[in-house]
Amino acid sequence: MASPVRLEKLLADIQAGKAPPVVLVVGDLVLAEPAGQKIAEAMAARAGCGVDLLRRPPGIESILADLRTFSLFSSGKVVIVIDSAVLADRNAAADLIDQAGEVLPLSQKGGLGGREREAASRLLQALRLFGVDPHRGEPGATLGELPAWAFQGGAAYRKRRQNKQRPKGEVESLRDGLGELLAAARAEALGGSAGGEVAELGAGVAGGVPPGHSLILVEGSAAKDHPVVQAISEAGGLVELGQVESERGGGWQGLDLLAAELASQTGVGIGSDALQELARRTLRQGEQHADSTARFAGEYRKLAELATAAKAPRIARALVADAVEDRGEEDVWQLLDAIAAGRGDEALTRVARLLRSADDPMAARLSFFSLLAGFCRQLVAVGGLLTERKLPRGEANYNKFKMKLAEELQAELAGGRKNPVGGLHPFRLHRVYLAASRFPAADLALLPWHVLEAEQRMKGESGDADVALADLVARLAGPPRVAARSR
Repeated sequence: MASPVRLEKLLADIQAGKAPPVVLVVGDLVLAEPAGQKIAEAMAARAGCGVDLLRRPPGIESILADLRTFSLFSSGKVVIVIDSAVLADRNAAADLIDQAGEVLPLSQKGGLGGREREAASRLLQALRLFGVDPHRGEPGATLGELPAWAFQGGAAYRKRRQNKQRPKGEVESLRDGLGELLAAARAEALGGSAGGEVAELGAGVAGGVPPGHSLILVEGSAAKDHPVVQAISEAGGLVELGQVESERGGGWQGLDLLAAELASQTGVGIGSDALQELARRTLRQGEQHADSTARFAGEYRKLAELATAAKAPRIARALVADAVEDRGEEDVWQLLDAIAAGRGDEALTRVARLLRSADDPMAARLSFFSLLAGFCRQLVAVGGLLTERKLPRGEANYNKFKMKLAEELQAELAGGRKNPVGGLHPFRLHRVYLAASRFPAADLALLPWHVLEAEQRMKGESGDADVALADLVARLAGPPRVAARSR
């Protein structure tokens, strides 16, 4: 298994004249790119040359060939390549396909534009992960050499859609659009052959790069068991930096590393509460990490400039709240919990964030409404059971609820009918129970009508579907209602 070297150790080796020909820096790009640039600058200073930077190239075979050719004319050259995905795990193919599909349909205006060329590069990278030659055969047949799961949605896509894969109709539409993109990429001669680049890279690691010439790869991820990654590691050229990843409970692992790097770049630190607020407003779990952390970094740099102009010692939470639009991800389960607990202001704020941050606001609205309608059905069912079985209301202690009340609420109905909350997890049932305890029976009896009214307003009988959803949320999460507490 690959064993990384510390960045400081590698920089010292470079200064001592022991630089490996190929360096691989792996980590969140906001962290990894500055580290890669430090390495490139150290190598360039040693070789007496400049640094060439290439971002998201469709392939690296031509870059390696250029290094060898350039050695005929100069004693040194350093190239840093950002996000080539050449050594990524094959599972990354689905994410690359999703990124390529973001530009579809193509504009059809005289060749590929900037975003379309970048998308074409991602498509070519996905093909290369499976050794598929992007220039062989009809575009549809070429794409057919990729596994079916590569088109069904990557990790970020599935996270946004509650782990659901892309529907069959959307897969077919995506394939058709990507076929057009591949044809356009061929017409503009993007990329080279697929079979040789990993072998060429391996040869470069083994000494196939001329003295004084260096290649630095900066990648968001790399397969640790890849033979070339292992060879780079054995040569002392693998540097691993942190990743910013979501934690259970809504936190972010690696956030302190990101903040430290940005503070170093800008010369302005950030308070812990301001850091958490900035993360909440910018980072999303259901998104490519590079896109999410790049937005975080961009906002941090803007805040640093504002803090410097105001002669503030560091970025404060109030500045984040004033200057950064809340585009962070919303957890629908935390939103439901806020509704269940009667925290109306919080619930409405979370609904607004959910819709504002969604790639497809209409789909997000309907998806959440479906969950909310199901929650309302559970409320009505639990409220009816509390009344029918004369059970106590408002038991806040979960363990007591689970021992004394959950079984009675989930018991079969008279006549062997299925209990609508029979299969609900006790923890989720407790949340529904506490919410139902807030409502008088008469209000719960009217709830199905309010849900139907909201649905009709959202589907065309209202000028603003968001208002209809917010009205229902406000009704459910309004001030606590006095319900008879029986014992």
